[in-house]
Amino acid sequence: MKRILLTAEEAAAASESTASNDAFNAFLNSLTKMELSEIINKYGERVLAALIIVIVGNIVVKWVLRILMKYISKSELASGATNFIRGIVAFLLYFIVIITAASCLGIPITSVLTIFSTFTLAFSLAIKDIIALFASGITILASKPFNAGDFVEIPEEGISGFVSEVGLIHTHLFTADNKEIIIPNSIVAADTLINYSKIGFRRLDAVYSISHGEDFEKAKTIIRNVVDSEPLVEKERDVFIMVTAIGPSSVDIVCKVYVKWDDYETLRCRLNEKIKLAFDENGIACPFSQIDVHMK
Repeated sequence: MKRILLTAEEAAAASESTASNDAFNAFLNSLTKMELSEIINKYGERVLAALIIVIVGNIVVKWVLRILMKYISKSELASGATNFIRGIVAFLLYFIVIITAASCLGIPITSVLTIFSTFTLAFSLAIKDIIALFASGITILASKPFNAGDFVEIPEEGISGFVSEVGLIHTHLFTADNKEIIIPNSIVAADTLINYSKIGFRRLDAVYSISHGEDFEKAKTIIRNVVDSEPLVEKERDVFIMVTAIGPSSVDIVCKVYVKWDDYETLRCRLNEKIKLAFDENGIACPFSQIDVHMK
């Protein structure tokens, strides 16, 4: 037969829990043995006092919550975090009111607290995964790494899209091709996240290749003229146009410009089209794959 040994702390907790339950059961037994008139005579004033505590406590809780929401509304917390904080504070305040009223009635408070703590522990173990998601959601809502409407990417998951909703459990994204992706907040909080719209601007790096026989200075001037005439390019930021590599069959020119994050893809395509047309008009040839065969 297996023997179970308890530590001193576990034994003390078990003893306290047993004593609290015995006290609560004794209180209930005493009530069942009393007549209604006896209960009214003995507990009438206590019941009245408890009702006053509940009524006044309800007014005080609403007043405290009103002040709290007024203060929180001035902060930069997201709406989900605000509602969650309000719910937690309301629960704690109402719990204090109920405990105070129960104490006024003569109900053993230690018994109520013991039962409540046991139930809370069992409930938290049953939903520990959901609690982890909640914790991640609060972290996201409090730190605000992104807002609704931002374009974000999670490289480890291969996910990118526009943030449509930040909840306490999930974050909702809409991809560029209009698909909704629902991501657990534990993944969002733990993985590396790239926010493309946080700063407001992105740098567009484009490489244009020309053949070895072409004048690369002329090609750079053509690219510069196209960039200067493009309204989507941020003119107040530096433009970088230089030869970046000399390959086996091409000279590569890199063009680095800044653009508003939501115009990134549009500008990339427009520069490609305009520079190709400008190269053709000025006789700048682009390289193509070829094989040189030498006969002896």
